[in-house]
Amino acid sequence: MFIGTEKLTHTYMPGTPFAMEALKEVSFSLSRGEFALIIGPSGSGKSTLIQHLNGLLKPTSGQVFFEDRAIGSDKTELLKLRRRIGLVFQMPEEQFFSETVFDEVAFAPRNLGLDEEQVRTGVKDALEKVGLDAELLYDRHPFQLSAGQKRLVALAAVLSLNPEVLILDEPTAGLDPAGRRHLFLLLDRLNRDTGLSVLVCTHHLDEAAAFANTVLVLQGGKVILSGPAEEVFAKRDQLYNLGLALPAVTEIMYGLVEKKLPVRTNIYTIDEARKEINKLKGRQE
Repeated sequence: MFIGTEKLTHTYMPGTPFAMEALKEVSFSLSRGEFALIIGPSGSGKSTLIQHLNGLLKPTSGQVFFEDRAIGSDKTELLKLRRRIGLVFQMPEEQFFSETVFDEVAFAPRNLGLDEEQVRTGVKDALEKVGLDAELLYDRHPFQLSAGQKRLVALAAVLSLNPEVLILDEPTAGLDPAGRRHLFLLLDRLNRDTGLSVLVCTHHLDEAAAFANTVLVLQGGKVILSGPAEEVFAKRDQLYNLGLALPAVTEIMYGLVEKKLPVRTNIYTIDEARKEINKLKGRQE
């Protein structure tokens, strides 16, 4: 497998009265170049799972794999792994510590020992990948930026290492609908144009569902559903029982089916819904 787990279990504070099993024999695998979603109610284990994928957390039992090799605990190997698997935390801009945007994005390349010319090239490329004007922002303090710009700078800081896998934990938290859509369009472009594998934990299915190849559903630390997006989102009642809602446009299509109108329900964008409704109008005329 390219990246995934086998019977991954994680217990916080083991051996104490406060022990909590956050993951319970979680197994999944993703292929290179996929755009995948991890969804589930709060407390389902999503954040715990993704922190295992680049070695930030160690399994209580089970294994994490990258390119068919089990991830171990050797510090040198883990550092190499984290260059290839980038992780963006929820609200990453709250962890900014540099005085300028340039220094924030340059932090990781400098830690790798790159010379300043390589660092400058890497910072410029990373900022341009996320659609920001590098020259305009270099000397700005990160906290002077808008919420959307801060999130993009945080993403650029991870992309400066040219990872092969990008993992994001609730990347649209705190963004308005336009900002959420812009971010998912950016992730989709990076996935399609560069082959970057993308794995996103999110509650915002309205924006995310249209881009996913694969969906993994967690509840109570277990994998409840997994597979191609169309198959998972077709299990409407089961998702409801987990407290999860389908994208609003998909709900509209289900509503039309309930009105005995012959439309598809595996639709996740307004454009797709418009086309389907236009087809329906054509059949009725």
